[in-house]
Amino acid sequence: MIPVGNPAIGEDFIDRENEVIQILSTLEKDSVLLIAPRRFGKTSIMRKLKDELLKKDDICVFLEVEDVETPQRFISEIIMALVENGKSSIKTKIISSLKGVLKWLRDNIEEIETPLGRAKLRSEIESDLKEDWMEKSRQIFDTINGADSTIYIIIDEFPIAIKNMEPKEAEKFLHWFRKLRQVSGNLRFIVGGSVSIDNVVRGTGGVAVINDFRRVKIGGFQKEIALEAISKVFIDEGWHYEDYIGEKILGSIGEAYIPYFIAVMLSALKEENILNGGEINENLIDKVYNLRILGSEGKHYFEHYSHRLRLFYPEMEEKAARAILKKVCSVDNYPVDLAFGFFKEMTGIDDSEKFMDLIADLSNDFYIEYDQENGLKFYSKMLRDWWRIYHGSS
Repeated sequence: MIPVGNPAIGEDFIDRENEVIQILSTLEKDSVLLIAPRRFGKTSIMRKLKDELLKKDDICVFLEVEDVETPQRFISEIIMALVENGKSSIKTKIISSLKGVLKWLRDNIEEIETPLGRAKLRSEIESDLKEDWMEKSRQIFDTINGADSTIYIIIDEFPIAIKNMEPKEAEKFLHWFRKLRQVSGNLRFIVGGSVSIDNVVRGTGGVAVINDFRRVKIGGFQKEIALEAISKVFIDEGWHYEDYIGEKILGSIGEAYIPYFIAVMLSALKEENILNGGEINENLIDKVYNLRILGSEGKHYFEHYSHRLRLFYPEMEEKAARAILKKVCSVDNYPVDLAFGFFKEMTGIDDSEKFMDLIADLSNDFYIEYDQENGLKFYSKMLRDWWRIYHGSS
């Protein structure tokens, strides 16, 4: 069964060969910004990239920074990941650099081989960086930059870490981080998150602080890959599979064939099969879709899309976004000029550039797609159906 909530690893990882190849090629010259919302398979791709890079004997560490709230903590997480998981040569150079900064390390060098010692080192790094984190981190990264191999640092939930920081500190950090990427010829970053990074940084340093990243958008599966994944689940579960069943399931979900949405559908089919049995056919698929997914017991599957608007969009933009999504979910294509009218009504702002920033954010967060000729439409049929039921009524 495709995991519904957790990253897919090992045999559960569904073929994303094209995306992985594209990212590995891009990393030869640039750092990468992965664009994908929650549960699109972004974290699974990051972990797959780590495995592939380690196979080539490169230095690669993975960080999840959702709980990070300060630049000092962010920097200490990178340093500790390299100390704990990097090659011995890198580890030696970093420790040598830290010895010049941290008195505790000079006096207790042998302790860093123990879990308690590493926890103490992490605390000491954060504490020492509080005085002048930009200068002290420069000393440390100057040493790291002297490594004779490329170092890959994979960072998940980066936008949330920036959102957690105090605005002035976040702006200072983003400029520091951009400069670090510019001067570090042997450092490559793969950065991703489940919310639009543009939305987060627009008021904190501006989008220019991340414009050196090469952007890679992670969408849904290709149709043939989606059908193979569904077929495999049916075989693993011992269910009878016919091609029309896979087509019916994908027809219910709609393009794009999002991994999480496929997992939700298959999980609901399994629940129905366990409780009531019976042959999985077109009628059962319709029943499961309309009752288990779009019905009250399935409301939780997509509630995070609504919750995310409250967390990451300013109050007036959230109101405008909800008003626009309410209209877009009711039609196949919605005129942009009418959406601009709702934006002006909800925000009191008659500024087409700010309106298009909001449309870009909703697009980057995979709520909608924007086409100059056809206007706005929901990115996913399943999400559109759900939104119409729970957020589209008057």
